[in-house]
Amino acid sequence: MRGIRELNAFILLILILFIAYVRYFTSYSIFEDRSLLDALLISLIILFLAYIINFITESLILRRVPTAKDRYLLRKTASILITVIAFAFLFAIWIERTSTLLIAYGILSAGIAIALQDMLRNIAGGILLIIARPFKAGDRIQVQDTVGDVLDIGSLNTTLMEIREWVEADQYTGRIISIPNSFVLNQTIKNYTRDYSFIWDEIRILLIYGSNWKKAQEIALRAAGPVVGEFEELAKKELLLMGERYFFTTYDVHTNLFMKLEENWIEMRLRYVVEPKKRRIISHLLISSILEAFEKEEDILVGTAVGIDLMNYPGKGQ
Repeated sequence: MRGIRELNAFILLILILFIAYVRYFTSYSIFEDRSLLDALLISLIILFLAYIINFITESLILRRVPTAKDRYLLRKTASILITVIAFAFLFAIWIERTSTLLIAYGILSAGIAIALQDMLRNIAGGILLIIARPFKAGDRIQVQDTVGDVLDIGSLNTTLMEIREWVEADQYTGRIISIPNSFVLNQTIKNYTRDYSFIWDEIRILLIYGSNWKKAQEIALRAAGPVVGEFEELAKKELLLMGERYFFTTYDVHTNLFMKLEENWIEMRLRYVVEPKKRRIISHLLISSILEAFEKEEDILVGTAVGIDLMNYPGKGQ
């Protein structure tokens, strides 16, 4: 990427030298008004300076900023600012020279707007992402059925590392997804990590009728403590800070267990807070700890009555 930028800067420099030579050292010109050459020369110089300033800024950021996330944000911000300023200068240079063609340009612009409406919507969405910042690089978001971690927010597209699909829980599939930025104009964005770094998750445990469900409840809560205890403290602090910006009716983040009676089993649901990107590993640790504890108890049976009946069916194995 850097090699391409250096090549572009070199080409711009060659064009600047060529036009400067034609303008100041020859009498040949394809334009009757040689001031157009001046405008073209100044425009190329502005683009060349923008390349150089952007290159220097990125080099300073890479040297001075320690974290990759901060480097990415600063580089994006600097690049956008330099581009906007450069185009503002170009607009100021050329607007005076095209004032007599405003009507023609207006008609042409309308035609271009119709032909490139999708691209313009993507650009508008990109601008809205910069201003409103519904998410940033590193956030985990969901747009319709697409879920993933934001890798890059470009001018036209947002790039995600996909999770879910054929992979259970919230782990990467390995696919890179590019979403047109127009989605921000009319789609709901679900952000798993903005303002609050935790989500509530649940695991489902089934007990056979006749099991000591009170003991099972105590064991499950006791086993969950060491696994999710650290998340509770951090989640509580973040939730209190969010209370300064949003209206909350409760700040309860403690691990809870809820019971439900079904036809052939007793259902327990363990509810807890966890970091979104650690959801699957924490679920695995909880289930492993609870099952190990249940195996030591003779009066706690995991499963359903239907499953037990099938295992004890008289004709089985004949």
